[in-house]
Amino acid sequence: MVEFSSGSFPTNTVCGGHPGFSVGPYARTAFTPSADFNGAITPITNGMLGTRFEINFHVGCEHPSPTSNCWIPAGGTFYDADMETGISRSTLGPSDNRRLPDGRPSLAGEQDPLAKANAAWLRSPNRWELLRYPKYVVADKGERLVWVHNDKAAPQVVRAFFQLEAGFMAYMGPGSVEGWKPTTALEKQLVHAQDTKSWWVNTQDMVITIY
Repeated sequence: MVEFSSGSFPTNTVCGGHPGFSVGPYARTAFTPSADFNGAITPITNGMLGTRFEINFHVGCEHPSPTSNCWIPAGGTFYDADMETGISRSTLGPSDNRRLPDGRPSLAGEQDPLAKANAAWLRSPNRWELLRYPKYVVADKGERLVWVHNDKAAPQVVRAFFQLEAGFMAYMGPGSVEGWKPTTALEKQLVHAQDTKSWWVNTQDMVITIY
């Protein structure tokens, strides 16, 4: 599914559904939006929403400023993976795999979110509380996770497990750009972690891979 949005990023953007396009197994599909595209692409498998990839281009400005809407240099992409609507085995990043300006890897999303959650599961102090929410985490008799999910109704302990303990490279809940004002120490940790999951690269040639 492809979502197109109208408005200016980030203060008054309105996203809506679009008929979208299909991509078959082991196939590639090119999607060429305008140079000022500000929207999202969300994979849907068997009717279930996966990770929502937010892709924001900008025509650029001579002197980018974080205090205005003109703060993304021309020819670049401001992007993130948003798992507030679902979790899927999918990533978004520049086609040449370049690193971020600070040297970090540039892939947003997770190639294998279940494996990443399992890597943190047995050392989580909140396992028994998390198992109270089978909509979001399910473990087998061997205490290995067999299912992970997230949505906007997920309790904070679920979002904290994915965001802080497992370290998912995605938004698991609202960040400061959505106007969420944290009050507790945990909420402040979550907002900070989520705010660091929005990245910029100086290319608009981006690739989404579904594993």
